[in-house]
Amino acid sequence: MTAKARTSVALTAWTELNDRQQGTLRAIYHIDQRNEESRRREAARGRFDGRPAVEWRRIDFAHDPSDRRLVGVTELQSQLELHGWDNQGNGSTMAALASRGLITRNIRGTAFGVMHTVALTRAGRAAARAGISLDTGTKPKVGLSERAWEVLALLWVADQRDKPLNWGYSATIEHVLIDRHLPPLAERCTGGYRITARGRDFYRNQHAAYCAAYPTVTAPHPDGVDAEPWPARADELLGQHRTFYQALAKAWSTARDMHLAAESEANTKPPTPATVLPAEVTEQAAAVHELWQETARQRAKLAHAHVTDLAERAERAARAYAAAALGVFDAATTRTDPLAGLQPPSETDAWDEPPLTLRGETGIHAIDAAVKKLHAAAVGAPLKRRGPAPKRRRTALTRRPEQPRRPGADLAALADYLRDHTHGGTLLRRLHH
Repeated sequence: MTAKARTSVALTAWTELNDRQQGTLRAIYHIDQRNEESRRREAARGRFDGRPAVEWRRIDFAHDPSDRRLVGVTELQSQLELHGWDNQGNGSTMAALASRGLITRNIRGTAFGVMHTVALTRAGRAAARAGISLDTGTKPKVGLSERAWEVLALLWVADQRDKPLNWGYSATIEHVLIDRHLPPLAERCTGGYRITARGRDFYRNQHAAYCAAYPTVTAPHPDGVDAEPWPARADELLGQHRTFYQALAKAWSTARDMHLAAESEANTKPPTPATVLPAEVTEQAAAVHELWQETARQRAKLAHAHVTDLAERAERAARAYAAAALGVFDAATTRTDPLAGLQPPSETDAWDEPPLTLRGETGIHAIDAAVKKLHAAAVGAPLKRRGPAPKRRRTALTRRPEQPRRPGADLAALADYLRDHTHGGTLLRRLHH
């Protein structure tokens, strides 16, 4: 079976899961990968774990009996709780994943009972990777690790400023950029470290390959700002849209709080006067209270008008932000100019609302699925939930009254997600290298 066919099978296995099952498999995968990375780091330090993979890949799931005051919670339960999946349905979810061959289940004895454990199968690991990975599958092979490339980029930036990288000690520089390269890519100097002539040549010649391999690392183009494939102005304008929306949303929230406070004051019952007070004094207190209520009613009326106006303004700003982010996202996907048609935020007439057109896909399932879901919510046609809704355990935190959603929240959520992926040209580097 080819690599492409294996990816297709794994992605099919992922997409056949409902939301809860995907969330659970994702949590297991993240813990599995952290354990693997921790094991790798320990081995690099000379501390080897001789246990077979069938043992160290086991992840504690839930204790039986489940008295959390006695046995606490597992890391997996904590991860599931963050997304509202840690509840009575966990056992059925694990059984469903096991029946699909994505995990295996086991138990081990403890001082208080037994601990149920889970482990990813190869199929489960492949399905999770296909569902949540941001890789395109065509990442070029390079010699330096992501961290080493990031540090070399920092050395390059410092060198462009004619200054050393002011670090006291760096294991990455010492053991990778110096010890593993001849001539070395960096060297010690007064005040820290600096890039060598060999390091400059390496950075210049390998820049394109490493940007493609590690698209999230900020590594300035060796030929300067004008040579950057992604204009910083696009990020700046999207940032202005975001700031404008957030300022209006904050003003709306403040006005709403003022409205609620004024309404509460307007409806406050007058205090009961002491029976020994003269009638004139009682009347004075009543007059003061009536005046206080009247001013509160006026403030409530004014604040309500402000709330209505600010809600409309925030909604329009969020829509403009989302439209701008969609345009920039499409430019990164199609490798066109993100500045074409991109304008700073301004007051938009309600009759001239920008369209929210989702033009294409990146080919990266994790991004495309999230964008599709966020876009559907933003245009008022949310996708139907697959499986049960998240349900958090009742705690002091979850019993707090829910705060109302800010106007334009769904639009802003879409825009923020798109902006996070396009910022600095990250998506462009992922797709076009």
